Amino acid sequence: MSHTKTNKLSSTMVVATCQQTLSMFAGLVMVPLIIARALGCSAGDSQNIVTIAILVGGLSTALQCAHVAGIGSGYLLMMGSSSLFIAPSIMAGKAGGLPLVFGMTLALAPVELILAPLSKYLRKLAPPSVIGVIVTLIAMAVLPVSMRQFAGGAAKDFGSLKYLTIGTITIFTILFAQFSPWKLLRTGSIIAGLFVGYIIGLFAGLTDFTQVIEAPWLGYPKPFWYGMPKFSSNFILPFAIAYFLTTIETFGDIYAIAHVSGDNIDEIPQKRIRGGLIADAIGSLIAGLLGTTPNTSFSGNIAIAKMSGITKNTIGFGVGAALVALSFLPKLSALIVSTPACVLGGSMLIACAFLLDVGLGMLRSCDDSPLVATIGITAGLAVQFVPDYANAAPSFLTPFLQSSICIGALTAGIAKLLIPRNPTP
Repeated sequence: MSHTKTNKLSSTMVVATCQQTLSMFAGLVMVPLIIARALGCSAGDSQNIVTIAILVGGLSTALQCAHVAGIGSGYLLMMGSSSLFIAPSIMAGKAGGLPLVFGMTLALAPVELILAPLSKYLRKLAPPSVIGVIVTLIAMAVLPVSMRQFAGGAAKDFGSLKYLTIGTITIFTILFAQFSPWKLLRTGSIIAGLFVGYIIGLFAGLTDFTQVIEAPWLGYPKPFWYGMPKFSSNFILPFAIAYFLTTIETFGDIYAIAHVSGDNIDEIPQKRIRGGLIADAIGSLIAGLLGTTPNTSFSGNIAIAKMSGITKNTIGFGVGAALVALSFLPKLSALIVSTPACVLGGSMLIACAFLLDVGLGMLRSCDDSPLVATIGITAGLAVQFVPDYANAAPSFLTPFLQSSICIGALTAGIAKLLIPRNPTP
């Protein structure tokens, strides 16, 4: 596997591009939709937020994969809306409407630009064993969401046998394709699972074409459609903490995709890590300017790259172009969004498994005591299982204290300092 640039276009590359795009699309539009609905936005405003989120996802993905003029990591790393900003955005929206949401998004995005040059110190604080813990916990953090989608998502008959059956068929279709003797089928294993699951869901009456029918064939993003950005000092800390958390997540994802690409994670040039964080920050700046939610790296797509065996950064340019095109084609976007939740959940569960394998593989290659990873993962899972342990803490600290990734990484870092590499029994 390689992340080197290539101009060669093949059916395998096309399938890999489509697979990466389809796999991230639902997650890309989910966050802005949740925020829009929580704030009671009109259908038109909701469509603007989602459409621009797709556009920004495409632009920031291409920027991340390029590594030009010190911007971007040059790795196959997908970018899109971050769920870490759901709570701060809803709080800001209820206080000052969408102009305040996007104003705070724009004003605090430089936090990550400031942190990017400091990544060399973060690298010293986060050796391979800690990074392995971060990647492992990222996979585990996505599991509950994946399982909920697998069982029906927001459906009233959540947990119905039909959802579990179709989700399971999706999983086994992906596994069959993933380990088939045909390279093209292996490359498009997620697409195969989504296609089979979608068709079965269609016959089972799980696909709602209402939004597809109502969506126009052509549309275009409208910059500054929300008016002039607003700013309030009351929301500096919530947004700053969210940006700090996305920095940690993107930092770990850069190492994860480097590992999947076959690079030695101890020898990754600092400029690529710094460039990746800068690209993330610029994507959020664009999001604030145009009027949508901040972005971050999509960890699940790293697992897709591992499954397909293709990690060339040129795939990212194709994904970026596809997302930009989709932002002008609302009907096609609506068709993708109409995929049944149980089908998406099945594919997400498989992606979690492969991402977990990436994290565990990184830990297996470390020479630190296994206790470092065990203690870090235990702390992270404890927070994930009981996040309300921090309810009495100051509200501005809650996002950090309830982040299984941050608590697990911090605990693993402390454990590494205290535990020798070969502890005596």
